[in-house]
Amino acid sequence: MKALLISLSLLIMSFSSFAEDITENQLQSYIKALPAVANWSQNQPELKNVDLGSMLSGSEATNTSSMMGFLDQIKQHELYTEFAGLTEQYGFTPEQLIVVGSEVSMAYLANLKSSLSSDNQKRVDQAVTGLQSFGASSANSGTRSLAGALEGAKSSTNVNEGNVNLVKEYMPQLKQLFAMLQ
Repeated sequence: MKALLISLSLLIMSFSSFAEDITENQLQSYIKALPAVANWSQNQPELKNVDLGSMLSGSEATNTSSMMGFLDQIKQHELYTEFAGLTEQYGFTPEQLIVVGSEVSMAYLANLKSSLSSDNQKRVDQAVTGLQSFGASSANSGTRSLAGALEGAKSSTNVNEGNVNLVKEYMPQLKQLFAMLQ
């Protein structure tokens, strides 16, 4: 019961910080952490069906709720402490890494969107809506798919403009990093 209360507290704290600007230091730490986190997850037999690198790099349309479901999965396999130790090397708790990763993904998609056709811009809007929809899930639904999240989320696709501008400066690095992780 105590572990459940701690998990819920961390989840609530991470959601409340979701709307905040990311800093350049957080973005740089995220860029450094992503390959190590992806490598760690690939070396865990219990996570063989999870592509954490794709989930965190924005190359998979994943919402924050799904990522929190991933944290529940590593807790079930008693890998959370090891994962937390890894993320702490880069200045994050696992929950903070997910929040920063979601913000980076949304800003990355927004930057990509500006050079796309109108059809592809709509697809990016849907992906961003999915990323923003973590709060739209009901208490009973648990982790929802992107399709379910899109049905439940009617919010606009406003992406934090400060994050978009910051990520824009790092687009070449992010494109290279995300391509490497696919």
